[in-house]
Amino acid sequence: MKTRAFNTRRKRILIHALILVGVILTMELIFAITQWSTFTSELLWKSLLQSSTSVLLLLAPPIYLNIYWLIPKFLVKKRYLIYTVLIVISIIGWGLILGYGEPWIDRNWFDQHEEQGSPTTGIVGMVFIILISTLLHLSYRWFKQLSEIKQIENDRLQFELSLLKNQINPHFFFNTLNNLYALSLQKSDETPSLILKLSEMMRYTIYDCKAPKVPISGEVTYLENFISLQKMRHHERGIISFKKEIDDASAQVAPMILIVFLENAFKHGFDLMEKDAFINVNLKLKESVLHFYIENNFTESANEHTIGIGLENVKRRLSLIYPEAHELKVVKDKHAFSVNLKLYLQ
Repeated sequence: MKTRAFNTRRKRILIHALILVGVILTMELIFAITQWSTFTSELLWKSLLQSSTSVLLLLAPPIYLNIYWLIPKFLVKKRYLIYTVLIVISIIGWGLILGYGEPWIDRNWFDQHEEQGSPTTGIVGMVFIILISTLLHLSYRWFKQLSEIKQIENDRLQFELSLLKNQINPHFFFNTLNNLYALSLQKSDETPSLILKLSEMMRYTIYDCKAPKVPISGEVTYLENFISLQKMRHHERGIISFKKEIDDASAQVAPMILIVFLENAFKHGFDLMEKDAFINVNLKLKESVLHFYIENNFTESANEHTIGIGLENVKRRLSLIYPEAHELKVVKDKHAFSVNLKLYLQ
């Protein structure tokens, strides 16, 4: 912590030093332009020393007094009356120093005897200096605060997305392990294939899904594996169809969103029916627009089921990841449930 604080302080000092040097060089550039016809190297060094003296001894002290003491201690804390009184005293007091001090320095240090003291000039100069420094510093504080708020919001969203993904994945693997257990009881020859597919899916969720976006090809393979696993267990209950049309397999999409709709179709429809069940899935990606449609039927006894936490979570994820870039329509009638999702990937 001490090292970090030291580095931060050193960085701040370096930035202020660069700002002061920049101000001095700007003053030199203006002087060089206005005195170009009589400009010499000797005059350059004399003017540079004079500008440095004015900036460091006369301009910097009231600016730093304002931004590091008066603004944080009084203005930011809404002690406006005290700040106003102190800033007026500073303007008048340092204005007199500026009005008389700069001509004195010019006469005695740089042999410019034509310079005469003027308290009015000093006070007017101080008003300008304080006004500019205050506006710039308040703007800096506002942008810094805005950046910190945005970072906190991003961190909160990332944390919330992580929680939502964790709520989805364990639910799916619990169901899949149940499938594996059922097939093992039946001593099915397809059990090794199921284990292999489950292994591929676990690898995908554990490693590939760490990224905020994944290729659509990975999501499609995940859906296909899931459907294959379910067909092994429920092949006599009904028909499961999956049609796809993808023009760019590398297009990026948020992981583990589409699977929730498929899980929901099995959990609240296919799994509860003895026969004549169906799930129709259509996935189309064209010109960075992903259209996902899924429809399933269910029995009268399942008609009272709620949408479920999985679907509510995916709605929340969509609002966080694709704000103003998705359309979701969920329709439930007496015997069928459908989801129509559009994602604008760019």
